[in-house]
Amino acid sequence: MAVGPSRRRRVVLWTLGILTLLVVLGVGVAVSPLLAVDEVQVAGVTPERAAEVRRAAGIEVGDSIVTFLPGQVAGRVRDLPWVGEVKIVRSLPHSVRIEVVPRIPVGWTKAGAGVLVVDGESRVLWKADAPPPGVPELGGVADVAPPGGEIDPPSLAAAARALGSELRSRTVALTLDDGALTAQIVGGPQIRYGSPRAVGAKARVAAAVLASLGATPVTYIDVSVPSAPVSG
Repeated sequence: MAVGPSRRRRVVLWTLGILTLLVVLGVGVAVSPLLAVDEVQVAGVTPERAAEVRRAAGIEVGDSIVTFLPGQVAGRVRDLPWVGEVKIVRSLPHSVRIEVVPRIPVGWTKAGAGVLVVDGESRVLWKADAPPPGVPELGGVADVAPPGGEIDPPSLAAAARALGSELRSRTVALTLDDGALTAQIVGGPQIRYGSPRAVGAKARVAAAVLASLGATPVTYIDVSVPSAPVSG
């Protein structure tokens, strides 16, 4: 049996009314205090850094937990120069967790009265009044940038990363001069790496030679040819 125009119109109006009601109910629930943020947790960083992450995230207590976009929040946090990876976890009804993996400092370079801290990708992470512990000064930097920018040459930061955490913590300064990479060990010899290539392999040889020498005093260890290290 054919449906008349009047009946079709009533069906359309009824359907639109139901959809409108559902939208209104959905919006009402979304902005309801029942789904309001009452806690923003930050994991993976110090309390000071956590406060910085919260400010960058832009999520406030009382905001709706269902209307913010996790990708946008993660993007704002990732804009912090020292942040590597970010994950946003929304736990209904009230909790948001921001998981942060910071970038790893591998060195620093002087900048006016302070220093710039750098990661293995040449990225400037932050400016500080004093050098951070456990990473070397980078000598031979041709160009510096503010936090979020990069130092030049990038091979210098890459070499610092390739040292590995143990040898890097024992290195006072890592210098690239006229294509030759050298490092000064705390209370020990100079390490001569030669070109800034295959630094990881050369660093492993240097660490082995240092261990074998023990307390024997030497002025330098040359691992520019890692298969034939020389000390003197």
